[in-house]
Amino acid sequence: MLAPTSALAGGRARFGGTLPVVLVTKKIDARPLFADSPTDAVALSVTHTPLCQLVTLSAPAPGTLRLSPRSGVSTDEVADALTRVSQAAGPYRALLSGVASWKKSPGGLELTLSGPTADLPRALCHPSFSAHPGPFQGARTEANPTHPAGRPFLDAVTLATADARAAERLFAQRKASLVVGAPTPADDAPQLFVTVLVFPPALAPHLPAALESTVDREDLVRFFLPPPSAPLPGLLPPSLGGSADPPPRPARPSPLTPAREVAVTFDAGSDVERAIAERLQVKLQPLGYRVALRPSSREEVRARPPASNELTLQSLLLPPSPPAALAVLLEAAGQRARLPQVLSTIAAAPEPDARARELAQELLPQVPLLPLATRGVGVTAARDVQHLSRDASGLPRLDELFLAPE
Repeated sequence: MLAPTSALAGGRARFGGTLPVVLVTKKIDARPLFADSPTDAVALSVTHTPLCQLVTLSAPAPGTLRLSPRSGVSTDEVADALTRVSQAAGPYRALLSGVASWKKSPGGLELTLSGPTADLPRALCHPSFSAHPGPFQGARTEANPTHPAGRPFLDAVTLATADARAAERLFAQRKASLVVGAPTPADDAPQLFVTVLVFPPALAPHLPAALESTVDREDLVRFFLPPPSAPLPGLLPPSLGGSADPPPRPARPSPLTPAREVAVTFDAGSDVERAIAERLQVKLQPLGYRVALRPSSREEVRARPPASNELTLQSLLLPPSPPAALAVLLEAAGQRARLPQVLSTIAAAPEPDARARELAQELLPQVPLLPLATRGVGVTAARDVQHLSRDASGLPRLDELFLAPE
């Protein structure tokens, strides 16, 4: 009779302890609109929470949605998150497509709709909508006892940055219990961090044919992206039901004469984007393109509309929803005018997710965007880290794990 009782007690979650986390990155950018790399998104999740966990969504009347903040959540924080996304120059403003306006009410925020939304219930789980309170708070990132989901088991989380080799050494020395962003074997977790190339429509059809015929996505992933990562042959990644089969390679087009000057703009702080830009420069040169590399700040990459001779590398975190992910990609490709019709077509279908996947295949040859690669969140955990789970975006849920008794 005593044996099973002891076994159950040994596996029970316990409160307490500090989790040292090492992020494999040069620096942390934990701003909600720019936390679209695995390490930045994890850092943001420590002190912020997506709106889908902070509000209750309801439809009190046709054409109206209500966001009711949960206990401990400020209506102003919710409104600020919506305003931040709606006024952003980047692709995530597409997540509020179909929302005409909102205003405060006694029950929270009343959203007036102008048409079908980009699957707003799941879109609100995107980090761009993150707000306070988070599971941890303060300069010492201590457990928040009033968090709407409940107090985390851990007392605190510490974040440090390092390169892959230093992170491995800290983990081996037991100075880090969790490493995020180091190369790890592929698993079943979603891979929703994507890298795409946006190009001017005027350069089609020669430029996309030149890229598809010479750029090997497998090589890009093998040489430049740490696993878990994979080639991205379609608009939607396989984690959202997109195809994993590579498209047939088109015939190599004849070189342009005279040569055309183009620029590739990319985030100067991303080694991955810089390496891919250099590979594109090498591959396009024999086909009549003189390519200049243009490193820029992440804000400039998002805010500046591309010129007629400018290609833009963008790294994005797609929402865990095919309709919302398709909306973000269309916005990134400069196809905002297509969104109302696309979302109406999806909303009218009996299975919206399936229809979004079909439209992604149909739209791929029509939009000036070349999908390149997708990446997941590589996580290495020590033995004493228990109940390590992930959310719909593949991010580790630090608020739900606990440390085993010593």
